[in-house]
Amino acid sequence: KKFEQDFPALCKLDSIGTTNNGHKIYVVKLSSNVSVEEPEVEVFYTSTIHGDETTGFILMLRLIDFMLSNYASDARVASMLNGMAIYINPDANPDGTYKGGDNTLSGAIRYNANYVDINRNFLDPRVSIGNQQVETQIMMNYAASRHFTLSANFHGGAEVVNYPWDTWNSSARIHADNNWFIHFSKQYADSVQANGPINYFTDVSYNGYTNGGDWYIITGGRQDYMNWWHHCREITIELSGVKLVASEQLSNYWNYNKEGLIGYLESATKGFKGTVTNASGNPIKAKVFISGHDVDSSHVYSSSTTGFYARPI
Repeated sequence: KKFEQDFPALCKLDSIGTTNNGHKIYVVKLSSNVSVEEPEVEVFYTSTIHGDETTGFILMLRLIDFMLSNYASDARVASMLNGMAIYINPDANPDGTYKGGDNTLSGAIRYNANYVDINRNFLDPRVSIGNQQVETQIMMNYAASRHFTLSANFHGGAEVVNYPWDTWNSSARIHADNNWFIHFSKQYADSVQANGPINYFTDVSYNGYTNGGDWYIITGGRQDYMNWWHHCREITIELSGVKLVASEQLSNYWNYNKEGLIGYLESATKGFKGTVTNASGNPIKAKVFISGHDVDSSHVYSSSTTGFYARPI
């Protein structure tokens, strides 16, 4: 609320729903023309879907603060906020984070108030998943209401970038844009390794990035849901081997990850984009695909409200 108060032209705060225990799930929009939906790239960062994995929660707040505080003085930040809309959800599971009370992380749990793992509760392209929890449905509804080109889902408990698919290993199926995912996952890993201590982001045998299913297969994950149903390039980023990082260490994790966080947002513009209209010049929803390349929902659509599309490749 303070971000919105201090930077009303650049920052808009919304609640996208309410959890079982009455917590709001908040999303901040950052853009140079924040009150208007423009024909531009939309990107989404979200963290702490597992309530006890809180490093990303703080990094999302730091990223909001950095973008707003540096817009007037940093040409790179200004270019980003002038050319895209950045949506940030610092905590996707506040019931889990504040299980022990609203003023402490003591007692934080992975699950929601119903002890369901939200990141196993989304629709899955391979396995039927039912009984969507309120937090899951909130995110599904929100994704349907927006036109995200790219997103990332931040976790803890490991240190690695995880790219699609999670529900298949690479010998069974790879994403049509597998090379794109490898390129930008490696870019993130290289960045944080360069800016972190010597042993950071070097989980055994992965060197900082991995195909999700080759690491371990899960069903009902948000990453696969966003890619399959919303044609959005989402990855999962595991930020810290320790889930509840000591508060005095959090500034270090920001320094390790800042360039990676910014660089991955910028990757949303590495491809081609355009606007689709009808003969009268009105925006329409159209399927944009690459013949002989796209498969398994890797195509994109133009926005029905602006006609804008972006195709990272």
